[in-house]
Amino acid sequence: MKTDMPAGVIGLAGRAVRLARAHLEADRDGFLRRNNSAEQWNTWSRRARVGRTIASALQVHIDTVIVTDDPQREYHARDRTVPGDLITVTEHLTGRLWRFIPDNTAPGTTWLLLDLCPVCGAEIPAARVAGLADLGDYLDRGTEPFALIAEARNEFLHAPDCTFTASAFEELIEEARADQSPRAGGAA
Repeated sequence: MKTDMPAGVIGLAGRAVRLARAHLEADRDGFLRRNNSAEQWNTWSRRARVGRTIASALQVHIDTVIVTDDPQREYHARDRTVPGDLITVTEHLTGRLWRFIPDNTAPGTTWLLLDLCPVCGAEIPAARVAGLADLGDYLDRGTEPFALIAEARNEFLHAPDCTFTASAFEELIEEARADQSPRAGGAA
């Protein structure tokens, strides 16, 4: 039986080692300590489940997904505060990183895509994603003012003078309404 792989094809062992190295690079302490206690193993296995779920939703291979502690967001657990999940999907062909956080409106089934504010450059939750079509819709419409989710306009996420915040957006809407001429025409 011939077991040679064509050039450029990585088998299970190669993919497993590559993913272990990626986890070590992303969260060395968390990865190395995942077997130290039941609590740490539960965190590790939950993250693995999150990775499998989003990989399936986005139709990407699981070895492109890494789930780590979110350094900016915390969540309340039963008896304490815990770091949130930061989900990073790496496109192997382009090297582009896609970052997501859990969407608390539908835990475990939707995520918030993180992208840069088009005005101040801060990282903001820009779109709700339940599947590949949602990501495609966001990419197709970009940062049109009405395309982004409400969480994108949270003033605490932006630079102090950013005009992309909720209050600045309300001013933009009011200006647009004021610029519209009254409707002409008769009664219906």
